[in-house]
Amino acid sequence: MEHIQSSIEKILNRPDVAESVRAIHQRVLSHPGVIMFLRTHPEIDQRTIERGMLKLNEYAEQMHGNQIIEKKAVIEGYQPVLHLEKGQIMVAYEKTQALRDLENERALEKKFKSLFLPDEVRDANFSDFDLTTTDRKLALRAASQFLNSARSKQQTKGLYLHGSFGVGKTYLLAAIGNALKKERIATILVHAPGFVSEAKRRIRSDSFDTFLESFQTVPVLLIDDIGAESISPWVRDELFGIILQYRMMHRLPTLFSSNLSYDELELHFGITNDQGDKLKAMRLMERIRTTTNPVEFLGENRRRY
Repeated sequence: MEHIQSSIEKILNRPDVAESVRAIHQRVLSHPGVIMFLRTHPEIDQRTIERGMLKLNEYAEQMHGNQIIEKKAVIEGYQPVLHLEKGQIMVAYEKTQALRDLENERALEKKFKSLFLPDEVRDANFSDFDLTTTDRKLALRAASQFLNSARSKQQTKGLYLHGSFGVGKTYLLAAIGNALKKERIATILVHAPGFVSEAKRRIRSDSFDTFLESFQTVPVLLIDDIGAESISPWVRDELFGIILQYRMMHRLPTLFSSNLSYDELELHFGITNDQGDKLKAMRLMERIRTTTNPVEFLGENRRRY
């Protein structure tokens, strides 16, 4: 430290240095970040400091303590870092903590896509889930067990949340999605009627195959309000059938919410009394039954209009 202090004093006391330049040197060499850098490199001598004064000044101009002064940043989102390279003082730039936090947040957002859902459930979480009844406690326990399995990358069945209108099925499904996002597990949560409408809109476009594949391959798929969509043979067989067959074969969990029980959903998929329709409905429901655990919600409508 005495060696560094002696070098600094010699620079500041040089008779050939103008007073204005001396003031700049004083400011730069008294900067905490510069002092810390020089302390960690005792091999730096007076000549190296003098030759590196522009770089030291570049650093000191932008930094207040160890924090970047945003309005003086040379590169937005990056802060200067002093380092020694082949005996010369240099400045490199690294991402600020604020930029890293922003990028992490954006990466998390990409992990969880919610489509065609109301805004009030987008921030759903387990801590706000009402536990006043036994069925809701059991539902939360099932959701927690699924999350634990997903977190530890264990093969696990999805959930089939069913019950009457407004009892909290969509909220719990969204809370599961948000919890998966925090675990950095890619998830799509989609409202079934909106999903079907969007698929019909895209069917003749070049983007349809990519659209369909995203639902087939996402690590966790959450389908809200299945059974509320307008059903047709194409929706049943070429949309839900293809997606769920792929996911079953590749052991990718799918979670559902519905106002219908398993048996009622099968009737919905049956469309007509035609024996062929009934057989196809049974085949689709077999995929849902064998890959999910049913969780029933009881109670009255809790929505406020």
